[in-house]
Amino acid sequence: PSQHVMNKLQTAISALYAYDETPDTTDPYENVIKSLSLIAKLPLVIAYGYLKAYKPQAKLVTPPSTMSIAESFLYVLYEGATPNPFDVYVLDLCLVLHAEHGGGNNSTFATRVVTSSESDLYSALAAAVGSLKGPLHGSANKKVMEMMSDIMAHVPDFKDMAALREYLLKILKKETFDKNGKLYGLGHAVYTKSDPRSLALIAYASRLAGEKSRQSELDLYFAIAEMAPVLFQEIKGNDKVIAPNIDFFSGFVYDCLGIPEPLYTPIFGLARSAGWCTHRIEELVSAKRIIRPAYKYIDA
Repeated sequence: PSQHVMNKLQTAISALYAYDETPDTTDPYENVIKSLSLIAKLPLVIAYGYLKAYKPQAKLVTPPSTMSIAESFLYVLYEGATPNPFDVYVLDLCLVLHAEHGGGNNSTFATRVVTSSESDLYSALAAAVGSLKGPLHGSANKKVMEMMSDIMAHVPDFKDMAALREYLLKILKKETFDKNGKLYGLGHAVYTKSDPRSLALIAYASRLAGEKSRQSELDLYFAIAEMAPVLFQEIKGNDKVIAPNIDFFSGFVYDCLGIPEPLYTPIFGLARSAGWCTHRIEELVSAKRIIRPAYKYIDA
């Protein structure tokens, strides 16, 4: 009954343990097969979880087995309406781009930690989902959309660059929006010069914006992406580069596809599940020892 789809996803993954005849095996080959089976179920788990929570009268459908992960997700979310092939392609691209980027992220590490104890696949992925649910990890595009809504409310003329500059400065000075002084979707811990995932998505975001009559809105994103780094350096007094990351555009893309905000982080989990499973199998094959961190306490 939870309203949070991430909790539904975590619970469902844990429950799937009960429907596996050999859930505790650490055999790498069997874990590949189980991973494929689990990933295949996630579009339905996520879409059903959303519909039951937010649209209780929705028609629940089962996608044909010939559909891809992206197509089956949209088919269920659209309650049986056939999704546009281009929309399917763009969502598939988003899933690929979000699947993994090196393994140094919080949820992938959680997967490896649980796997290192020789726990089961379902426990490992449930832990990863719990990590991804945290707002510091999995809800970046949600924060971008909240920030953009706030900016559009205060700068209704998207072509007024002076007003936009003034409002962005207020955000950076912690005078408005959430008063954290952050421009969400700009900068990345790993991609410090530019985010290649963002560059891969921009062309498709532009085509979507044209088809959905939202080009002026996307132009605002581009204006902020160009203006914000200069203002950031001005306020912070350094030359740090804060290029747009993939989350700067992905929320806009999801919105154009008719995907509601409560599904943004679960879709991230759907994409990242491939990376989680891959890292689990690598841990089973190559590590063979438990991850046991040490803590060093210092005086504050």
